[in-house]
Amino acid sequence: MAWMGKILGGTVGWSFGGPLGAVIGAAIGNHFDQSSSSNSNGNQFGAGQRGNLNQQEEKQTIFFTSIFSMLAKFAQADGTVSRAEIKTIDRFIKNELKLQGEARKLAIRVFDEAKKKNSTFEEYAQQFYDNFKNEQTLVLGMFDLLMRVAVADNDFHHKEEEYIKKAKKIFNIDDSQYESIRSQYVDTADLEKYYKILECSPEADFKEVKRKYRQKAKDFHPDNVIGKGLPEEFVDFAEQEFKKINDAFEKIKEEKSA
Repeated sequence: MAWMGKILGGTVGWSFGGPLGAVIGAAIGNHFDQSSSSNSNGNQFGAGQRGNLNQQEEKQTIFFTSIFSMLAKFAQADGTVSRAEIKTIDRFIKNELKLQGEARKLAIRVFDEAKKKNSTFEEYAQQFYDNFKNEQTLVLGMFDLLMRVAVADNDFHHKEEEYIKKAKKIFNIDDSQYESIRSQYVDTADLEKYYKILECSPEADFKEVKRKYRQKAKDFHPDNVIGKGLPEEFVDFAEQEFKKINDAFEKIKEEKSA
């Protein structure tokens, strides 16, 4: 990720502020504090160099920071960050985003800094949505991740559900989209779950099912995520949804042709 190399190298800053700007600033400052003994140039990073990331790189920085800031506050929703939640987030870092080395360390620092900040989950969610409200695929993908973390410890705590509902409102997710995602993680009959994933009724004919499938498959195709300017490391983030959509369609097709 080019943007990460630039800011970790201390050669550039960024132009966005708000709670997310404060988190990434603290995380980068922590990086330089830790490396100052071996990197005499660590103190070159400063406000005077802000604004040097190009638009795409800044967008990638906001997306990256949003993920781990929101997860930090969300994981605290029930009063504690459980081991299961930490494992889920760590699997996401390693298996889906495939972050290693300095990238993984930065993700963890962002998570830790966001936990300590007074900014609320809603503030992080709102800044994320303000930047990505025209890219619904990414918004829905983020909501899916939040739901996944909520049920990671097999206990959908009422406080976590409150946060989910707050995210639903902030992200302008409609009831059909909400049920499509929720059904994948909360007990639902398999066939009902597949229909909800495609956002169609069990009474719909196969032509309508196929139309819904094609639209959702197009929206979540990994190539579309790359086309939106996010780094290739985020492709698996979309591929998970793409696979669920394909699986749901195949199960419904079997049921309709039986």
